[in-house]
Amino acid sequence: MNALLLFASEAHKPNSLVLPSDINEVIWGTIGFLVVFTLIIWKGGPAIKGMWNARIERIRSEIETAEATRSEAEAKLAKIDSDIANADAERRRILDEARETAASLKTQIIAKAGTDASDLRARGAADVDSAKTQATSDLQAEIAVLALGAAEKVVANNLDSATQAELIENYIQKVGAGS
Repeated sequence: MNALLLFASEAHKPNSLVLPSDINEVIWGTIGFLVVFTLIIWKGGPAIKGMWNARIERIRSEIETAEATRSEAEAKLAKIDSDIANADAERRRILDEARETAASLKTQIIAKAGTDASDLRARGAADVDSAKTQATSDLQAEIAVLALGAAEKVVANNLDSATQAELIENYIQKVGAGS
């Protein structure tokens, strides 16, 4: 604190300068400083300016690269968002198409089953008719064999009118039972 008071008291003295006692030292020091400062500006200035400009260019280039990378990333993000939206739309389209195909296939299968059932009924009816016709044909053949056998018996025996009437009656009954 004493030093501060001493400095403050000397600062109010009108003739006191804060210069060294040897003025030559101040002059030569100033000249040396100016020479070194001039050399630094003359020789080091362009190098410092070049480094400074190179740094500014590098920072500008990095900023432009970062902006380009950001733009690319935003474009990729937009494309991915678009692809996701398209994938959802494509999924819905495929599901709708599958439902339509399933409904169409269901209708076709039901129609085919109905047609197959009708064909099966028609074939069954045709088989029944065929079996009926075959049975009738077999029955007529059997009747013919029986009639032939009866005719042989009649020829073998002389027919009297009572036997003949009885034979005809039996034949009619057998033919009537076959129908």
